[in-house]
Amino acid sequence: MLREDGSKDHTMMRLLKEWFKVAEVLLVLLAVPAAFIYHISFRWPGLLDVSYVAIVGMFILQAALSYGYTTSVLKRKPSGPFSPAETQPLPKTTFIVTAYLPNEVPVIEATLVNILQNVLRPPAGIEVILVYNTPHAEPLEGKLREMTRQWPELILTNADGSRSKSENLNHALELAHGDMIVLLDADHLVSSDCIAPAWRWMEAGYDVVQGGCKIRNTSGGIVPGIVGIEFEVMYGVHHPARSVLFDTGLFGGSNGYWRAAAIKKIRFDANMLTEDIDTTLRGILAGLRFVHDEAIVSTELAPVTLGGLWFQRKRWLQGWLQCALKYQRAIWKTGHLNLTQKFSWTTQLACGVVYDLVAFLFFPVVLAIWFHSGRVALPAPAYSVFAFFFILLTGPYQAAVMYRNAVPPRDSAWRYALYIVVSWPYTLFKTVLHMVAIRDELAGERAWTVSKRG
Repeated sequence: MLREDGSKDHTMMRLLKEWFKVAEVLLVLLAVPAAFIYHISFRWPGLLDVSYVAIVGMFILQAALSYGYTTSVLKRKPSGPFSPAETQPLPKTTFIVTAYLPNEVPVIEATLVNILQNVLRPPAGIEVILVYNTPHAEPLEGKLREMTRQWPELILTNADGSRSKSENLNHALELAHGDMIVLLDADHLVSSDCIAPAWRWMEAGYDVVQGGCKIRNTSGGIVPGIVGIEFEVMYGVHHPARSVLFDTGLFGGSNGYWRAAAIKKIRFDANMLTEDIDTTLRGILAGLRFVHDEAIVSTELAPVTLGGLWFQRKRWLQGWLQCALKYQRAIWKTGHLNLTQKFSWTTQLACGVVYDLVAFLFFPVVLAIWFHSGRVALPAPAYSVFAFFFILLTGPYQAAVMYRNAVPPRDSAWRYALYIVVSWPYTLFKTVLHMVAIRDELAGERAWTVSKRG
């Protein structure tokens, strides 16, 4: 299932193939609908105005939800309901770090050393399991074996025959002895005080705690700079807001803290492109409780090229689509969620797919209006102006709240300003990307391209 980035020529061929997919999507979802809507507008001219008002109304509703989510985190939620003095002794904790060694060689040693040297240990101690798969022996393996002599709590295991991160994780779960299990990607540097606040949430009745993830290579170019602020919004607004407003959350793939019994029961499905969201939804349907605590920080590396970002996000979006198709009906039926929680998950699953599909129709509708009227003008001018500014200001509002609330180290103010400037074209980029992801899922193209580390 894993496919590593290959030679430069191979990479160029894959990018060229993606450009053809974009052209295909634009033809199917832009040119064809614009021509169709234009022709039927002669029979039902009112359809153009109604379609325009409805689609823009959907944008306004989405922006209103964004304002609500952002406002809900203006006052940071405490990281756990108890003070350290009131907690029971911290349990033995297992850190599982997954790696595909040809790709993770530059980063894995620093990740392991950070855990072994810097994390504040509970009285019961820790164990660190590095589970990896590799197509051939790596020189780094010798150095890693030397590390096990220095730190006996470090366990190395080669998941021989594994073709996915999910298979690596399932292999490592068989070896884990801790009462709490921390799941980390190979480039994550977790904070030293991560164990205590996560366990406090579990003492309060939660089964899974998702910490905040920050990008540490934001100075590596425009792409990681934008992704850095995007992550601030994602982990500082969107995810915590769902905990604050709906008392639900998700596991984001790394910097996640699980009750050992829960994760060993749920495990991971190697057939899903986003094994983290699939595991989250199966956990929710089994009655597990998830919470976000953005103060439990781990730093990671963002892709440094637009191509790397493209393949990473396409996998995420396609994986979310798979989960929406597989679990949306079950989410509506389950008795483990209340009505507001079902609303929250529906907006992320089914509505997330439908929103981008309908949003993309905005462009053919506008083109049809222009061709039909013979001039560049929009209906309902006052409505259009209100919608433009109401939607436009969501980016600056989110950026301002995140700049105020950002967990140290806070990024520079100019990067927040850059995010505001590019938020609209970046949203358009992700919308087109979502359409390509849908196209790939319908075509049965589900290969996982390994992301190059920044």
